[in-house]
Amino acid sequence: MLSVYYSYLFIQRKPLQNLKESYRQHYKANLKKIQDSKQLRYLDYRLEKQLDKLLKKLICAHKKTSKAPISILFYYPLKSEFDCRKLLNSYRKSRNIQIFIPFMCGISFKIVKYRLPLQKKAFGIYEAKNSTFYFKKINIAIIPTLGMDKNFKRIGFGKGMYDRFFDTLKHKPTNIFICRGIHYTHQTITEKHDVQSNFFITPFASLKLEDQKYDNLDYCQLRFISLSRRRRKLPYFTQTF
Repeated sequence: MLSVYYSYLFIQRKPLQNLKESYRQHYKANLKKIQDSKQLRYLDYRLEKQLDKLLKKLICAHKKTSKAPISILFYYPLKSEFDCRKLLNSYRKSRNIQIFIPFMCGISFKIVKYRLPLQKKAFGIYEAKNSTFYFKKINIAIIPTLGMDKNFKRIGFGKGMYDRFFDTLKHKPTNIFICRGIHYTHQTITEKHDVQSNFFITPFASLKLEDQKYDNLDYCQLRFISLSRRRRKLPYFTQTF
């Protein structure tokens, strides 16, 4: 507990321009610990239930206002990311739901329909075959993230692909950040071009952008989880940073 606390203080003292990279490295190390932990399946189970519940709610709301199919951008997970394959394949079979995944193009990506078989590409990422399918808009985007700052903006892996892609969209989708750790900081360490989320889902806390107007993100929900970690017998990686 003390080592995590002191590492947090050390990060705070660094110059502002280095903060984002410091948090990024800290979060990567923490996700590696989670990836190797015995509770990995349990954490992914909790994430799966929360994400499925939110998606059903958003899909239901969409059906009330539109007869058009709903488009959802998923991702194919890396080892350090929440394993969404069960939900991905489940929603792929659903009627009136179009499922897309990223297809890397240089320093950014485009989106293609999720079709099997997948091919392994750079960075160990699995992709569907290239397609010329034209999409009008994405309604929901599920985005893996290392963490999030107080402005609900993404701390990503440092390549900027999601930032470049979302900058090209005329219609901004409902963004859902998802992470195995409660990687939230009450500081502003992101920039204007960074992707902003509407929802942030972690195994033990789910936050909404509208919660931002109540000053309770760090000191109530997340702080409560952090301070009551031992009493509730939660894993060490539920510590906020």
